[in-house]
Amino acid sequence: MSIKNKFVILSDARSGTSLLTATLNSHPEIICHGEIFHPDPKDYHIKVPKEEIDPQRLLALREQDAQKFVELVYDRQGVNAVGFKMWRSQNARCCDELLEDQGISKIIYERKNVLAKFSSMLLAKETGVWNINPGAARPKSLDKRLVFNASQFINYFKKHEDLFQLYRNSSKGRTLEISYLDIVDSGFSSVLEFIDVSNMNLAPKKEKLHGSSIMDRFREDDHDAIVETLNKLNRPEWVLE
Repeated sequence: MSIKNKFVILSDARSGTSLLTATLNSHPEIICHGEIFHPDPKDYHIKVPKEEIDPQRLLALREQDAQKFVELVYDRQGVNAVGFKMWRSQNARCCDELLEDQGISKIIYERKNVLAKFSSMLLAKETGVWNINPGAARPKSLDKRLVFNASQFINYFKKHEDLFQLYRNSSKGRTLEISYLDIVDSGFSSVLEFIDVSNMNLAPKKEKLHGSSIMDRFREDDHDAIVETLNKLNRPEWVLE
């Protein structure tokens, strides 16, 4: 069976991409790799069987010829769709080539609440907890209260805006723009339709790490500064997700 659709999920860290990729990979017609350009790729990132190619050879190819590496990652038989996720910072040249390639379907996947994304990044870095599989206990370390730095957050917000504007402006060919909350609220059917596979009721393969109150992730002493900063950005609604 030939591959009907190749796709790439273009996003950024702490945007809910593990929820999307892990759940898509549970569909029998899809192979969805993880971050194939992650600086420290594990087995769950690149789903090419070891008996087909030695992992070290595969990583060497990634450094020597990124285009051939991507072709090999896409070359999976027996399914209707193959994809992976990446952010532009991981390999800007390859990302730009994928955006230009009209034979590759693009899924621009954005977590629009940047304060939620920002706080999730800080907590992951401080606690070492990046994801939780279904049924696993939530570590108490995630209850840690963060210190809010307004200038750090504003810089992060500007970089987020620039990155997703680049994705939108540069994408050629079939493109689906979808948000983290679209997936949380409505499920995966729009993505399945876009990549042309059977619509199935897929169970999420990752647990939500945090509650809906983004303010609760920060020290109470910082709440006024957070509200003031969000008002300056015209994003007061970001106190909740």
